[in-house]
Amino acid sequence: MDHLQQIQRAVDYIEDHLNDDLPIEALAREAAFSTWHFQIVFKATVGDTVKNYVRSRRLTKSVIELGTSDRKVLDIALDAGFESQESYTRAFKQLFGTTPGECRAQGIKSVLSLSKPRITMEYLDHLNGGMTMQPKIKELEEIKVVGIGNCFISILSPDKNNFVVIPKLWDNYNKRSSEITGRKAHRDLGVCFQPDANQKKHPDECFYIACAEVESFDVIPEGMMTKVIPPGKYAIFTHKGQLEKLQHTMNYIYGAWLAKSGQKLREAPDLEIYDERFKFGSVDSELDIYIPIK
Repeated sequence: MDHLQQIQRAVDYIEDHLNDDLPIEALAREAAFSTWHFQIVFKATVGDTVKNYVRSRRLTKSVIELGTSDRKVLDIALDAGFESQESYTRAFKQLFGTTPGECRAQGIKSVLSLSKPRITMEYLDHLNGGMTMQPKIKELEEIKVVGIGNCFISILSPDKNNFVVIPKLWDNYNKRSSEITGRKAHRDLGVCFQPDANQKKHPDECFYIACAEVESFDVIPEGMMTKVIPPGKYAIFTHKGQLEKLQHTMNYIYGAWLAKSGQKLREAPDLEIYDERFKFGSVDSELDIYIPIK
């Protein structure tokens, strides 16, 4: 099963269970991805987060209910997964620019052009048709890192705080990186992974470490942490330009490239490599993105 078929399986599952609870973990299992990679791949492939897609599809389905039945708006709201008519009305107006009552009175044709269409394989093939960047494929040996880490909420979440947490981590790390002894190379790493489910305080929580590769864990500076990255295969991409555009590269990797490459993701940390090519804030800057593959 290729990458797009995996996403389509999750989409089909969503469509078949729109009125049910749809935890991310269940959708990831259906698509045969880890929870972390499923959310990234879904966003890059479909162009929307899982939560936003589900909400938009539920609202679109509710439009049909408004136009073809005389059911109470409250009942339609509850079926669409909203806790109250008020929260449903707010979301409805945000997406369609009108209230459910106004929509019913004016006819649903007034909002159908704004509705979220169901994702199909044909659409995914069209959306991910381009492919312009080829990565290097490399087997890495075990890597030991020491650095400063913290939880953050993914960019894929409405509660995202990655642009607050991660820059602060790097600020703290850069002030103290000279305390790390036994470094293997003159470079810094960003290590991103999903913590165990029982350690998460938020469903979209991830963990990031700003760190250096070391020979051993003999001396660990106070307040820093260690992590062992297991050996395995990685696809290595080079992001060129400012960090503000890094999300474009990630969308390409997890959307277009993965769809066409035939590669399968492996459950392991994603890595960012910052060496002498990295120049903060410069358009001439480069950094490498390591994506774990089987």
